[in-house]
Amino acid sequence: MQTAKDGDGGESFIEAARREQIMAAAIATIAEEGFARASFVRISKRASISPGLITYHFGTKDELVRKVLDHVGSRLDKAMEGGPEPVASYEEGLRRILTGYVRHCARHPEDMAALREINTATTSPAVLREVTERDESGRGELIAFLVEGQRAGEFRGFDPEVFTDAMFATMQAVPKRLRQRPETECEDYARELADIFVKAATDGAA
Repeated sequence: MQTAKDGDGGESFIEAARREQIMAAAIATIAEEGFARASFVRISKRASISPGLITYHFGTKDELVRKVLDHVGSRLDKAMEGGPEPVASYEEGLRRILTGYVRHCARHPEDMAALREINTATTSPAVLREVTERDESGRGELIAFLVEGQRAGEFRGFDPEVFTDAMFATMQAVPKRLRQRPETECEDYARELADIFVKAATDGAA
């Protein structure tokens, strides 16, 4: 096992594991203590490492936060894909997006709390730009998906931007709603939410 760089000049296993450890500590610190209080000192204390190691691996808080956004966003995207099985229809695809999102919120509340803190509390221009770009990219992907479903005749005629606004607003409320409900109700909540939007998209489709 190499402890510096791997054969092609990338990260070693140890370096990758250390970065994962730091990001996990950053997510937990941001989620529990708030974005403003998530200093390298607090994050390092949670990870049981020195603040200098965070600086070594990430340089600045902005860079660490951007990597956290990458990490959390990647896990959320994977959850909304709903598994490796091919999607049989646009209706199923829409259902997977919503049920996958709800399940991820229920299973990874720290991820969602940290994401909310970063989105609402950061004042860094670089991080704000990253947040905005991610939001616009996600909206664009959903709009394109809805348009494709309409062209395929699976979705009825509606303004995809309005539908996207409604769906995003609803999804933003999900983490808080789940915190107010027993864990056993997660699947029922996910199914009900998906049913509402699938019906809104397909009712009266050609």
